[in-house]
Amino acid sequence: MSGAEAAVKGKFAFLFRQPGLGRIEALDPLGRTMYVMLFFETRAYLVLPSRRAYAEEPPAVMMDRFLGFSLTPEDVIHLLSGRWPEGGVPARETSWVLDKEPDGRVVGGDRDGLVFRVVKFFGRTGVPREIGFSRPGTTGRMTVLTLRFNPPERRKPFDTVFLDRFTRKSWDEIAEELGHEK
Repeated sequence: MSGAEAAVKGKFAFLFRQPGLGRIEALDPLGRTMYVMLFFETRAYLVLPSRRAYAEEPPAVMMDRFLGFSLTPEDVIHLLSGRWPEGGVPARETSWVLDKEPDGRVVGGDRDGLVFRVVKFFGRTGVPREIGFSRPGTTGRMTVLTLRFNPPERRKPFDTVFLDRFTRKSWDEIAEELGHEK
């Protein structure tokens, strides 16, 4: 992702499960966890394991802080799988307007000025391998290295019991811990 104020490059592990569950793990160059984001239908957490601290926000706010634009866990599932509900994404104030090839494969979309384009697919499937994003002032690209669909369900990746041993902090305090400006 890059914008007028900064450019960020990183390696992330994503685990998303319907309805509304998501986990994003940010890794350093040695593969160690720097932070974890957990998404649920009504709340999201940014956890700093090394600092034993976390912040809590609504999911759309957390994703906006993370990416610079708002996506729901369902949006991420649709983007990564290449599978969208017929007629677009329902039940929101605004919906994605999707660009499709004649065979129905989604190659891009737009929602309120946030545009995505599939740059490359995994073979001849509809599953994106590389996705470009843009909106005024921000551009980005995500390359998917590997994907697994429908892995055995495990609750542990979404367990929040450990947060009882961590300190809840404001977003500004967490941003300071991460070295970001407020």
